[in-house]
Amino acid sequence: MKQHTIRHYVAWLTLLPLFIMTTSLEIYFLHDRSSNLDHELIEHGKLIARQLASSSEYGVFSNNKSFLENIAQGVLQQPDVSGLVILNTAAETLVEVGECQNEQVDTVADIHQETTGLPGSKNPIRGGKIKEKVNPLISIRSSDNSVWFYQPIVSTQVPLDELAPSAATRHLGAVIIEISRARTNQLKSQMLWVTLGSTTLFLIIALYLINRASRTITSPISKLSDAVQLIRQGNLDTRISLSTHVSELSSLARGVNDMAVQLQQENLILQERMEEATRIAAIAFDSHEGMMVTDPNCVILRVNNAFTKITGYTDDEAVGQMAHLLKSGRHDANFYAAMWNCIKQTGSWQGEIWNLRKNGDTYPAWLTVTAIQQGDGPVAYYVATISDITSRLEAEQEIKFMAFYDTLTQLPNRRMLMDRLGQAMAASKRSGRYGALMFLDLDNFKTLNDKYGHAFGDFILVEASRRICSCVREIDTVSRFGGDEFVVMLGELDTDKAESMTQAGSVAEKIRATLAEPYTMPTKQGDTDTAIRHYCTSSIGVILFANDENSAEDLLEWSDRAMYIAKRDGRNLIRFNV
Repeated sequence: MKQHTIRHYVAWLTLLPLFIMTTSLEIYFLHDRSSNLDHELIEHGKLIARQLASSSEYGVFSNNKSFLENIAQGVLQQPDVSGLVILNTAAETLVEVGECQNEQVDTVADIHQETTGLPGSKNPIRGGKIKEKVNPLISIRSSDNSVWFYQPIVSTQVPLDELAPSAATRHLGAVIIEISRARTNQLKSQMLWVTLGSTTLFLIIALYLINRASRTITSPISKLSDAVQLIRQGNLDTRISLSTHVSELSSLARGVNDMAVQLQQENLILQERMEEATRIAAIAFDSHEGMMVTDPNCVILRVNNAFTKITGYTDDEAVGQMAHLLKSGRHDANFYAAMWNCIKQTGSWQGEIWNLRKNGDTYPAWLTVTAIQQGDGPVAYYVATISDITSRLEAEQEIKFMAFYDTLTQLPNRRMLMDRLGQAMAASKRSGRYGALMFLDLDNFKTLNDKYGHAFGDFILVEASRRICSCVREIDTVSRFGGDEFVVMLGELDTDKAESMTQAGSVAEKIRATLAEPYTMPTKQGDTDTAIRHYCTSSIGVILFANDENSAEDLLEWSDRAMYIAKRDGRNLIRFNV
């Protein structure tokens, strides 16, 4: 059988490029002619507007409305003119004739990018349907059915003296003309229908010729397509036998048959690899992280040993239950909605979550949820991995506590104090209320350490911190600044400085008196229980702040100076830095 190449049949399809080229030329012609019609309409409107502005110069200057009316009626008789308005220099209507379209203007064409507003007219144009559609700052404004032209009326006075520098220009008013697009749109519509008719006729002829030319090719291709679909569905025993004049199709049929054979071999190899991957997955499932597999409805299908160790639920107790049996109640509905929204959009979610053990204890966990799809179809399973991060969070909290708190007294340290002092200064600026900063130092504390040892010194520091805290409010801050030094910050005092000083002095005196009371520490001497009794006073420096432009370091330095003045004056005293 004599065979031919597909190239012979492609020759018939040369009609398609010819059709594309012809259609492109017709579209180009239609677009070019439409643009010319729009340009002619605009040029026609501009000419009429300039002629009307020139003819109306005398009438506007003399305010002769009868004269202007006659000119307007004459212009209205010209083709495509549907309305016009003549304005004076105050933007008031002198003459308005014709009817304008009551449609919404959708497009604006700023053709010349020129400013044509009337000099000295600060108020918008008042009255008139045509004027409502025209912006004085744009010379041409266009819609689907009309074009509006704005043309100033300018009077040029030529000087009698030839040596004068230049002619004087005076703005007398403006004209607004509405040109209808009806005739232009009708011409465009006629051209469009003629073009569509010719293109459609050519398309019908081209489709007929292509159909006749491709019939000898499509039948074998249809058989090839059916065979490929069967192979795609898993029928790898499918083979193709074609009787065609196209050598390329015969080669393609042989290629499909070879592909089916190759797929059969690869399918066997894939099955072996899948079995191996299943064994590996079973080993990975029994990892140190808790794992849980659920169906699309979140019903638990399988859990591993690590899951049982973390949650307390055995495989028999968990399988068949809903995954929400681990909910601790510490997260609201918005938390879970955001989590599932992320899973639906990205296929996975991970983050910290509080879960519930079988014994009722809650614990922090790091949860990773991954959606497993079945091919390109819907979700088949959800796989969740759970790690108990209790130890990690406890370590993080301990590190955070050590960074911001004193380990001996449990009071905020210098870093925490500076942060709260900055917040208190900002709040004082907003509210206008005074705050106070007290710098305390225990008198003769070094002698106490040398005499009784550091254990008794630590006891005094802890007891002193407890006494200071008992003298202030919950909103105030007590900080161990270092060694035997403490800083007390009082916030939200009075707006009056004298009253705030009185309040701060009262708190300082309460702290001084409390710290001056005796300290008793139980101890042993041999087998005898005894106690060490000691008196330890304090020196206190106080400074007020409100709407203060100084830094927190400055306030600390000034309160420290006031404290040293108290020590210099005899200790166990309170001094203000004013």
